[in-house]
Amino acid sequence: MSEQFLIVDRVSKFFGKFLALDEFSCEIPTGVTGLLGPNGAGKTTFIRALLGIHPIKSGTMQFLDYTLPKDILAVKDMIGYQPEVDTRLNKTTCARYVTHNARLAGLPHESAKQRSFDVLHYCGLEEARYREMNTMSQGMLQKVKLATALVHDPLLLILDEPTAGCDPESREQILNLIFDLGKNYGKNIMISTHLLPDIEKSADYVVVMNLGQRIMQGGLKSILAQSKETVQLQIRVSGNHAKFANALEKAGYNVLEVGQVEITCLIDGKMSQDYSEIFNLAKQAKMDVRMVTPYRQSLEDVFLEVVKTDPGA
Repeated sequence: MSEQFLIVDRVSKFFGKFLALDEFSCEIPTGVTGLLGPNGAGKTTFIRALLGIHPIKSGTMQFLDYTLPKDILAVKDMIGYQPEVDTRLNKTTCARYVTHNARLAGLPHESAKQRSFDVLHYCGLEEARYREMNTMSQGMLQKVKLATALVHDPLLLILDEPTAGCDPESREQILNLIFDLGKNYGKNIMISTHLLPDIEKSADYVVVMNLGQRIMQGGLKSILAQSKETVQLQIRVSGNHAKFANALEKAGYNVLEVGQVEITCLIDGKMSQDYSEIFNLAKQAKMDVRMVTPYRQSLEDVFLEVVKTDPGA
């Protein structure tokens, strides 16, 4: 399998006069990819266009050796989809529901039944497999949807808001499952979510959308490493913080905030591993440095920055 197994080229989609996808292009590599964007960015529209649910006006999507949407029938069983919308069937057990979806994917009845038991066990629902779906919590239903997407062992899992409505324990369990599927089972997964910590925990690659366009893509580690030229520091000293802040400013530091407990300032990123000057300034002021902590850039910082600077935002 090639490194880039899904290539999206200038896909446009209209709903009436509304342009939902504006020549959207991206490349999805093998592994776990996070699809990020604010509400209305076009994430779900892109997923449904990829699945052939929404016909597109122009553009192509290359999935392995297939061109979508032309070859959608040939690849439909290669993709597992966990939709954001509620898919429960009242008075239907989750085992019967997952088995039914396995049959729709082409598995024989006995194989579908065994496979449904296996994936429900993997998702932590072995003891609840005969429980009716209308009696389940939101966290359990999200696990059922994950099992349904996984039951036919697809090449690509597409998970749309997989932790939506979950309690903290269920959310953690689902993220651990996604991490395990990607790292230990080599599954190719695309996660669409607005919960950035979920992506930081489970994804290797990130595509950021806004107003139907791609505004950033790349490896998660490389994106987080692209910090600004400055690093934010929190400093605590044994003395008058206002006095030490004045000393920092005289030395050329950009002091952002002076509190009773700590000082927040900016320094050159190249100095982020050497704080000797700060210790020397404290020594001259007859103070002790109790803490120097650099602020680590999060995916949320990057996301907010690129969305804010996007001309269409």
